[in-house]
Amino acid sequence: MEKLLRSYSADHSKLLDVTRCQVVFERFEDLTNCLGIMITDDLVRVERVKNRLSMAYNAKESAGYRDVCVNLRNTTQTAVALGVEQHICEVQLLLKDFSDLRTHQGHSLYVRARNHRGC
Repeated sequence: MEKLLRSYSADHSKLLDVTRCQVVFERFEDLTNCLGIMITDDLVRVERVKNRLSMAYNAKESAGYRDVCVNLRNTTQTAVALGVEQHICEVQLLLKDFSDLRTHQGHSLYVRARNHRGC
């Protein structure tokens, strides 16, 4: 709720991470293979990819946190029949080395950095 009000002026259509999961990889190649499969899968629609592993990404914006964040929708016939095909899920693709560093304190730093930026 805090993020919805702070970042999106209570516009719930902009909130993309109500449903979130992580997939952790030992190797970068496996992460990129997974991303490629997700992007080309006809049963999902990738809405956005945020590449926090890119050398161009400023890690200071996320207190050093690094991942590839994929926002996608399930477009199967079942999803359509259930009326959930517009629901956007967030899948975080994460390298194990970064996952091992995650702590509650680290997440608190990330939230503080994000809140300071106002997004």
